[in-house]
Amino acid sequence: MRHECYFCHIKTVESLIRKFKPDADTAEGFIFAVHELLAANRDMANPQLATQVHRIARQHLDNGNLYAAEKKEANDLLLGQYEDWKKRVRDTDDPFFTAAKLAVIGNIIDYGAHSVSRDISAQIQGFLQQDLTIDMRGKLKEALGRAESVLYLGDNCGEVVFDKLLIETLGHPNITFAVRGKPVINDVTEEDAGYVGMDRVCRVLSNGADAPSTLMDFSSDEFKEAFYAADLVISKGQGNFEGLMESDHPNIFFLLIAKCAPIAELLGVEKNNMVIVRRQGLHNANP
Repeated sequence: MRHECYFCHIKTVESLIRKFKPDADTAEGFIFAVHELLAANRDMANPQLATQVHRIARQHLDNGNLYAAEKKEANDLLLGQYEDWKKRVRDTDDPFFTAAKLAVIGNIIDYGAHSVSRDISAQIQGFLQQDLTIDMRGKLKEALGRAESVLYLGDNCGEVVFDKLLIETLGHPNITFAVRGKPVINDVTEEDAGYVGMDRVCRVLSNGADAPSTLMDFSSDEFKEAFYAADLVISKGQGNFEGLMESDHPNIFFLLIAKCAPIAELLGVEKNNMVIVRRQGLHNANP
């Protein structure tokens, strides 16, 4: 485990203690349970550690949906702007390119990576002025044209509204949108997907797990079948990237913002750069 990852998990603990203000004994129990987990599992993959940290958090704080308020706030904010964004996409020269960029920008709404601004709308506008550092939208568009079935892996609430806009823009007849099996951080679940109307534009499928990632060993058989049967997998977010960057699926595209130094270094970009990259192109990530 890199030291940055260790401190990221500790920041999660500190943030949740500030939010829920547990009594001293509860806070102490929570803190030391996470410290013991991290000390005993230095070689565990980061998404698995994050899963365990949030299980401990839910237990010690006696709350099964720790970011419920943040999830609703982000969904309501983007839903309120949805028609404006839809018009903006429709009026561009290449609606697919614009919608794909917005889907990547939506990845800023990630409380697990501590990157969420108090003014999400202003942050979105700031990212709109930037180019994608790795931009394989052209290759993604080609892959979509060839794919008979598409599995789109969701990540965060709020972000899911831009995912919906991209899926509507694609107009593909066979897209499945995958969500988390249980609440974890501000990741999208079936309930959240239904709230933003995702189930009205495509099939929604739970992966059956409570990881803030896609971890095949912990996913349901139904999800695994859909994953390997899909001609194309579109994976949103850093958590899904960490879980699938060594996947044996032959056709995965990752859409994310590199929110920390270890992931940025792995991708060969700077922190907070935007990326659309095919898994097979990770070591030669040029369009």
